[in-house]
Amino acid sequence: MSGRLPPGTRPTRIELQKVRKRLVVAEKGHELLREKLDAMVMEFFSLSQRRTDLRRMMEEAFSLAYPPLFAAEMAGSRREVESCAAVEQKIPDIPVIQKGIMGTGVPAFQIPDPLRAYDKPGYSLSAATGRLDYASALAEEAVRAAIRLAEVEGAILRLSSRIVSVRRRANALDSILIPQLKGIISYISDYLEEMEREDLFRRKRTKARGDERRW
Repeated sequence: MSGRLPPGTRPTRIELQKVRKRLVVAEKGHELLREKLDAMVMEFFSLSQRRTDLRRMMEEAFSLAYPPLFAAEMAGSRREVESCAAVEQKIPDIPVIQKGIMGTGVPAFQIPDPLRAYDKPGYSLSAATGRLDYASALAEEAVRAAIRLAEVEGAILRLSSRIVSVRRRANALDSILIPQLKGIISYISDYLEEMEREDLFRRKRTKARGDERRW
């Protein structure tokens, strides 16, 4: 009978108590993992909606920036616009930090405000038109949206990977460990009950033989 038990497991009452305690821990762990998984999935859908909104904002901002840029080219020349762009104030490197979402580390960008060190453009004011300034301001908003979009997409990527890992652990508990522990408990319980019946039968038989000898 012991061949049905994992190696090192004996069909005793002490072992039965140990396995029952392990089952309680496993079931509690499974419950906590399911709750965590549900919360992570809700956060994932929330981030997905935010990604959709940010992508729309970014696309709208770039769409608004193109007409004044084309208008600036029409008012001056393409070469003049390219010259202004070449000396425009550059956007600095964006610092990246780590923040936690549902216990998962995700990248976060510290977007400076203002985005560039100087509010004024780097090109000569006499060389530019109001349309070019307006296009530059709109493009900056689009860049902000793109940075926030990249942050959310990074969080979604990390969170989705974590969801897969947590779901795999929850499924392993639900379909492998918990049924295995229940099987061990059932086996040991049946084994002990059988031993008790055999012991009771032996005692009755011994008592019967003793009574026969007294007669």
